[in-house]
Amino acid sequence: MHWRKTSLCILMSLLVLCGCSTVSNSNQLDPIGEEEYAAIQPYESSDARIKHAALIGDTEARFRMEQGLMDLSKTYFSPTKVAYKTQEFLDYDELDATDGSRGLLGTNRDENPNGLNPSPDEGFNTGNGTVSGAVILVDLYELDWYADDELQGISIAMVVNDALEDENGKTVEITKSRMQNYLEVTSGHLVSYMRERFNSITSNVPIYVACFSLDNASDTLGSYIYQGYFEGAQGDFSELDLTWVEVPGSAFSEADSDMAAQFAEYQNELSHVLVDYSYLVGKATLQDGKVIQLNITLTAHGKTASEILAITQAASEQMVVFTNSSCTYKVEVITDAGTYAIVSKEAGSEDVNVMTMQ
Repeated sequence: MHWRKTSLCILMSLLVLCGCSTVSNSNQLDPIGEEEYAAIQPYESSDARIKHAALIGDTEARFRMEQGLMDLSKTYFSPTKVAYKTQEFLDYDELDATDGSRGLLGTNRDENPNGLNPSPDEGFNTGNGTVSGAVILVDLYELDWYADDELQGISIAMVVNDALEDENGKTVEITKSRMQNYLEVTSGHLVSYMRERFNSITSNVPIYVACFSLDNASDTLGSYIYQGYFEGAQGDFSELDLTWVEVPGSAFSEADSDMAAQFAEYQNELSHVLVDYSYLVGKATLQDGKVIQLNITLTAHGKTASEILAITQAASEQMVVFTNSSCTYKVEVITDAGTYAIVSKEAGSEDVNVMTMQ
């Protein structure tokens, strides 16, 4: 792997900043940046990972959900004060409902009193009509925060459907007010269950719950829409607006028409370098309706080394077309052999950094 000088300087700066962390767990890796969490070692993967993959097949979507939960958690649990474990409590058996015992993702019924989905015998009022057998809660992601090897808090992502299918096969959207009501009630039940079920989750351990909606819109990749912070049994709730969208796409254009036009210009300029078997697609992160991150994938098939070098140089040079200085940009150049280069520009900076991999 070959690093450009600018990238090396950035890495060295990050390593220096990592030394400022005040976390003091006995077995902890060093974070890769001052704003990132450290993992506790030995790292123990939960069997809940199997359940996550079975429920949502899109690997990128699962990554977004967990990374988004980490980012949102920084408001409540500082990366300089805690490190993390994952799914320490909500393992496969806790989530699964197939055995008819206490599966949290199952429906609430006599055989499964802790199920968090509505009872199959009761209709769910979506605000646009009542749907029987509604499956609203799809999955639960959990991050556990430690300092001095003591549990300091828990973050949970509730993954929900924003629309249901009625008995006639018609899609029925859940209104905002009905969704918020469901989330407040259900997150309260979940927090109470975890405090009663696990001795280490005392009333002194705060629990943050963020709700991720699997948006029904075709070019929207999901949104964090609501959050609750529980100290003891009491929750403090508020709305969220953190959304991922396809680029190009109507949701992206509506959010920032100027950046959408700039992406089209960027795409056009790069097409002059390699016109065949190459394409650009992207994903944007929107916070409160504003684009805060644009990730672009430039895929080039069947190219020579000199051609790939040329397209990477063009990808770097043409970053000048993007004028939103509050946004972070990243372009990944992919060949048949894998990732060749990463071109990036941080928010608030005019410097374009290139990392090549050989």
